[in-house]
Amino acid sequence: MPRYRLYFAIVSCVVLPCLTAGECLASAFVRGAYYQLGDADPGAAAGAVGNDQTLDSFADGLHLDRSGSPHYSSNVPPLGPFGNKLSMAFANEGLGGPAFPGLYARTAALPMVEQGLALEAWAMAGPTNLDSPDSIRNEMLAYNVNPADSGFGLFLHADNYVARVGPFEKVLGPADVGAWHHLAYVYSLGTSSYYYDGRLVAESTKDPAPAAPTAGFSLGGQPSGDAMLFPYNGWLDEVRYQSFNPMSAGAFNPTSFLIVPEPAACAILAAAAAVALLRRRRAA
Repeated sequence: MPRYRLYFAIVSCVVLPCLTAGECLASAFVRGAYYQLGDADPGAAAGAVGNDQTLDSFADGLHLDRSGSPHYSSNVPPLGPFGNKLSMAFANEGLGGPAFPGLYARTAALPMVEQGLALEAWAMAGPTNLDSPDSIRNEMLAYNVNPADSGFGLFLHADNYVARVGPFEKVLGPADVGAWHHLAYVYSLGTSSYYYDGRLVAESTKDPAPAAPTAGFSLGGQPSGDAMLFPYNGWLDEVRYQSFNPMSAGAFNPTSFLIVPEPAACAILAAAAAVALLRRRRAA
C-alpha cells in the first residue's frame, strides 16, 4: 500500500463524514430531505427563535414551517458532522425553565419513491417534567404521515428511543436525559434495520413495511388544529431522510450515517492500514 493510501485511510476518519453530510450514496439517491436545524438557516443564532421556515439542504427544498417558538441552541452532538454549530431545542414540556412550545411541519409527506428509505436524527432528551399530564413519555422526534394509522418515524417512548411504523414500534436504545444519541431506521427490499449510535440493534424481514405516504411530516410534535400531539421535550439535530434505490446502492450501513467515527474506530483503521503497508513492504 503506497504511503498516500495509508495517509488517506487515516484522514478519511476525519474528512469523509463532512463530505457525506449531503446526499450520501449519490448514485442511488432519489429524493429526500435534510434538516440541519440551524446551520443552513440564514441568520440563525443560538438562543433565537427558529426561523420560519427551517431549510431543507437537499435540492428539492422541502422546507418546514414553524409553529410556536422552538429555539436554536449551541448544544450539538459531539460526534455529529464537522462544522455543525447549531441544533434545535423543543421545550414543549419545559426544559427546566419557561416553556416555549413549538414544532416544525409541512402538510405534504416526504416522498417515498423507491424500495429503500432511511430516516436518521440526532436527539438529546430533556428532563422529565413532573407537571406533564402523561405518566409515560410519548414524544415525537420525526415522523412522516400520521402515527395513528400509518407512516414511519422516531419517537421517545417511556425511557427509550423507538422507531415506529404505524402502531408497531421497535426499541432502539435508552433515552438517557442529557446525552446525545444517533437514531436511524432503514427499510430496504423488505428488510427493516434499526440503529442506535451507529450500531445495528435489530433486523427483520417480518416487521411491518411503511405505508405509502399521504400527508404530513413533523419534527418535535404533530400539529392538531390549534394544539399539538406527542410534544417533544429535548433537542434535535441533523434530521435526514433518504429515499434510495437499493439495487444501485447495495447495503445501507452505518458508514452512510451522519456520524463522525469515534477515535477508537480511527485507531483501528489506522492500525490495519499500517499492518497492510508492512506486509506489502515485506512481500516486495
